[in-house]
Amino acid sequence: MTVLVAYASALGSTREIAEHVASRMAVALGEVECRSVEEVKSVSGYEAVVAGSAIHNQAWLPAALLFFSHHAPELAKRPVWAFSVGMSDALPKPFRKRGAALQQKRLERALPQEVPFRGHKVFSGVYEATQMPAPLRVLFKLTGGHFGDLRDWAAIDAWTDQISDQLAKRASSILRD
Repeated sequence: MTVLVAYASALGSTREIAEHVASRMAVALGEVECRSVEEVKSVSGYEAVVAGSAIHNQAWLPAALLFFSHHAPELAKRPVWAFSVGMSDALPKPFRKRGAALQQKRLERALPQEVPFRGHKVFSGVYEATQMPAPLRVLFKLTGGHFGDLRDWAAIDAWTDQISDQLAKRASSILRD
């Protein structure tokens, strides 16, 4: 089975998650390619697609949205999963759960409706203090926000394994037919 893991990354965290997802899927499924959405010319040679984007200003990066609008007719013909990489785990503790839920809903509404997604997951990425202006950085820290590598690799692995299991079952049922 040939799977594409495509990503739009601003600072590298989303790319690293995509590469991790692709290498983990390759162990279970065989041929998995990992590419920036800007490098993908066609999705017709792939049996499934996993696509992710960094979240900036509560939205996917423009390159990821362009990828979906450009490839929507082909993507609609195959299983597609999406992931978003934001900063909800960096928020002050009282706001994390609610912030993550709101972000998940907002992003799901913003994903292209013509592509029937099998699932969408929001992960936290790497959030460095230098990404925020100094006055906001101080306020963020005072209210309980924190910086650093906030990626939950166990959650990413569990999600990846779910997709791999679904695709392996799909491939095995196609072989039996």
